[in-house]
Amino acid sequence: MPRVDVDRDPVVVFWEMTRACALACEHCRAEAQPKRHPLELSTDEGFKLLDRVAAFDHKPIIVLSGGDPFMRRDLFDIVERGVELGLTVSVSPSATALATKERFLKLVDLGVSRVSFSLDGPDAETHDVFRGFPGTFDRTLEMFRAAREVGLEFQVNTTITKRTRDYLPRMAELVAREGAVLWDLFLLVPVGRGLEASLMSPEQHEETFNWVVSQRADWPFMSKTTLGQPFRRVAIQRRIRAEGRNVEDMSPSEVRGMWPGPVTNDGKGIFFVSHMGNVYPSGFLPYRAGNVRTDDPVALYRNAPIFRSLRDPASLKGKCGVCPFNGVCGGSRARAYAMTGDPLGAEPCCPYVPAAVTAA
Repeated sequence: MPRVDVDRDPVVVFWEMTRACALACEHCRAEAQPKRHPLELSTDEGFKLLDRVAAFDHKPIIVLSGGDPFMRRDLFDIVERGVELGLTVSVSPSATALATKERFLKLVDLGVSRVSFSLDGPDAETHDVFRGFPGTFDRTLEMFRAAREVGLEFQVNTTITKRTRDYLPRMAELVAREGAVLWDLFLLVPVGRGLEASLMSPEQHEETFNWVVSQRADWPFMSKTTLGQPFRRVAIQRRIRAEGRNVEDMSPSEVRGMWPGPVTNDGKGIFFVSHMGNVYPSGFLPYRAGNVRTDDPVALYRNAPIFRSLRDPASLKGKCGVCPFNGVCGGSRARAYAMTGDPLGAEPCCPYVPAAVTAA
């Protein structure tokens, strides 16, 4: 992926097309409902949103999510418009009867680049409890196979909690066996149904990140973390130690240069539009910046005060503000907001203490 200037352009735009969904997952950020909201963005408003998203200097990936985007009858029209505008379009359906092989084939025909499926356990017993309905594990495996049969690339999204972390080795085997191109490990933020009781301790986060770093080179698929920004610190720390160096002797640009991919965070390369058009730095940081019905999304991303402050490492508080890794990590702004009420506060689930703090 070419380097994106995240001060001007997002890497990914998430549009929560609807909150309607047949499932009731225990971690659900959107607190999904069985029926669509009457004030959702209309088809025409969705087209206008896509037009503006395509106006960024670097056209972002747009993820059509929910709820369940298949609950909207205009999904294929929206996809077609996005592809025509030159956007990379991804769809994130739920494991329900709406996710059929025929619909997947239609997505392929329209030019969708990838779909993402959620899987939070290596078997029916573990996954179905998490998702709130029996049969969702088997249904998800059917979706994997249907996607493969029509030539549709797919990624697997797994939410890591106190309970699901124990399943990760078995999950990695399943993801490899099913032919996913990417495993996205989502670190829980206690919002919506994602209760704080399920949140791992800082030490468990660190153990999980170290496990991923030690295993990922052997996986036949790509991997990434979502809302797991300290993973980058852990990966870079291990490399620095292997080279016999000390991070305190390195410049911020040297530290940044040790992470090859885009450095994203809430409001930094990430842009979220709700089902009713409200704009947030991410779906997990409910700090409203405006609404696409009345505001220009490009201007909001580039100029809204909350977005600008989230992109500035100097604005971070507590240990994140003095951390030598804050230009490449920055901590989860969503988790800081959910647990402290301050989107610029220190990451609550990071155990790392910078030397500047211990010396004070």
